[in-house]
Amino acid sequence: MLTSSILIWISGIFFAIFHSVTASDRCKQWTYALGLKEPNYRLIYSVLAMLTTAVWAWYIHQLPDSPLYQMSGLMWWGLVLLQIIGLVTALAAFLPIDGLVFLGLRKAKHGTDPFVISGIYKYIRHPMYAGVMLMLLAMPEQSWNGLNFSLVLCAYFIIGSRFEESRMLAEHPEYGSYKQRVASFIPCFRG
Repeated sequence: MLTSSILIWISGIFFAIFHSVTASDRCKQWTYALGLKEPNYRLIYSVLAMLTTAVWAWYIHQLPDSPLYQMSGLMWWGLVLLQIIGLVTALAAFLPIDGLVFLGLRKAKHGTDPFVISGIYKYIRHPMYAGVMLMLLAMPEQSWNGLNFSLVLCAYFIIGSRFEESRMLAEHPEYGSYKQRVASFIPCFRG
């Protein structure tokens, strides 16, 4: 299992680097100079992200694995409830945003990354990441490879969110005050 774990983390690092580089402003500017325009860039990025994620998941599935744990009874139901909360959180992230802009099927009205503070974004800055992390970490049945895959993705989401926030600050200076008021991944409900 150690070999599989190492391979998952190494492939995860390459996966994260590829996604971070292709999401960077430098890469966007380079492709714009070649003639590709927004929202086509976002559409191509979305398709590549889905394809590389599927290939990476397939690769991990091919590695030797063994069960880690399997919950039952009340613990199973508790973890499933957490996963449902994670799913609702991730889906709620799409309600206040324009899905067509997000996927690259339509150009954003202002800039390339819209600054949204309505809906769930009033309580949490990264609801998509938070919801997916909760779904992954609350698995009622887990293998060693599944746990490593989950941990790599969580690390990528946490580190990637910092890069994302740097881009948001550059494009939307008011993001700084939003960042001070609203939690990253775990909502903080204030009066």
